[in-house]
Amino acid sequence: MFKKALLLAIAAASLSGCVGLNTVSLTSVPAQRDQAVTASASDWNFIGINFNNDIVDEAVTNLKQQCTGGKIEGVMTKHQTTGYVLFFKREIIATGYCNKA
Repeated sequence: MFKKALLLAIAAASLSGCVGLNTVSLTSVPAQRDQAVTASASDWNFIGINFNNDIVDEAVTNLKQQCTGGKIEGVMTKHQTTGYVLFFKREIIATGYCNKA
């Protein structure tokens, strides 16, 4: 009985996570809001050691691909981290408005 309870506690602890919102930034929101666009990018690291910040470039590229021939305005970016025991997931989420020129 004790072994089953211990195994259940270990499984629950290893599968649970904690989310932290690190930063949020917002540019001025335009009066004209033609089309909302959203992009995100993420990566994983071990014990919080980051080897690169390519996810930022990836999120920007994904956002630009959704607004070809237009101008992206009113951008809000979020950087959040989800921790799972020894592994961390970093995520960049960017939303904005694609206004055609």
